[in-house]
Amino acid sequence: MPAKDLNEVFNYFQIKPITLETFETFYVNADKGRGGNPIFNTLKRRIVNNPEGCLKLLVSGHKGSGKSTELIRLQKDIEKDFVVLNFSVFEELDIFNINYMELFIVTMEKLFNYVQGEEKINIDKKYLEDIQNWMKSGEIREINRNYMGLDLDTEMQAGADIPFLAKFFAKFKASAKSSSSMEKTLINSIEPKLSELISLCNKFIAEIRLNLPKVNKKGLVIIIEDMDKIDLLRGEKIFYDHSAQLKQLNCHCIFTFPIALLYNIKFKSVISNYNWDFVLPMIKVFEKSGSPCRQGIDTMKKIVEQRMEPALFEENSTVLEDMAKKSGGCLWDLFRMIISAADNALDYERRVIMRDDYISAYYSLKSEYERTIAENKEKGIKVDDYFNELASCAADESKKPRSSDIMLDLMNNQTVLNYNGENWHDVHPIVKDILKERGLLN
Repeated sequence: MPAKDLNEVFNYFQIKPITLETFETFYVNADKGRGGNPIFNTLKRRIVNNPEGCLKLLVSGHKGSGKSTELIRLQKDIEKDFVVLNFSVFEELDIFNINYMELFIVTMEKLFNYVQGEEKINIDKKYLEDIQNWMKSGEIREINRNYMGLDLDTEMQAGADIPFLAKFFAKFKASAKSSSSMEKTLINSIEPKLSELISLCNKFIAEIRLNLPKVNKKGLVIIIEDMDKIDLLRGEKIFYDHSAQLKQLNCHCIFTFPIALLYNIKFKSVISNYNWDFVLPMIKVFEKSGSPCRQGIDTMKKIVEQRMEPALFEENSTVLEDMAKKSGGCLWDLFRMIISAADNALDYERRVIMRDDYISAYYSLKSEYERTIAENKEKGIKVDDYFNELASCAADESKKPRSSDIMLDLMNNQTVLNYNGENWHDVHPIVKDILKERGLLN
């Protein structure tokens, strides 16, 4: 049931993805609003038509484009025939210090959690013995002694069953997340023997695959979300430098991927390590020509009306439509404007969002974007360099920006957005307003 009062708006528009539990309540199909190219149908076909495969698929898109929502949609569509394990590195790990080896640790935890909750699946004792032997190694004992504090000897004497192994990898993950020194330990102790961990992971996947007919499933899919939120240097290290390791998991894997890295000169040389890359574009609120896109605007309005009553906007006004246009098709920006406008209305004891409330929210978001365009001393890029590139991009009728470090940063901070149709880019509408104020755009 959508919000019927402005006091409820914040709870309905919090900046967090739709979940499996809230999907039916909030989901709106936005394929047509994005340009009518439903890329997730293609992604779904890749998996469904190859249930026993081991595809490595990249999904990129700007923050607020709806990646997590569409991945939940995919999960719901295929979970009748597939075991789908979906986890977020933002929730599971420290994304500011993430190491590619941690992905295998979390994957092991999720696999053990799944088996623990599925009574029909039986894991070969020989595999459990292999895991125990790995845990007895000096490197793992040292990590346990310094970071985890588990009584490994007692547990292994008792048999080291599935619940304990799930607990072990959960503790391993938590230690990696909470300890800043853990990354060095992983590099020194785990990386030289990473092939052993990957081998154990794949043996476990093979054990689960053997049991899938018992639970009426055809395949296994692992979805690793929020990899697009890590900083570009770490993203480059994980996806480019360690792509050979990521592709070794013997099941379908879907990784969210930083959109800015698509425009890195290294991308072409490493894409062969992945089977396909998908880009989820923003909802189009303007056409390439600059005219309003009715389909996209209406899609944005439907998404909002799933969460709040239209009567909470000033009657006979274009406030919601104007918000949609200024958002550039970014749902996060639209939601932030709605929350800010609702707060402003409540501050002035209004029961509906008026134009003054929208204007207040617009200026607040505009200030945020102004602050994101700042000198990058590390790369030697000045503020004027960014503004000149933005002005050039906004004036370019082809809407095909050139690849450069400057454009990489502008894509990453969402001052330049990706749209579908002919796969074109444009400057965020609010940033265009900033350019006009500076006399850089007519």
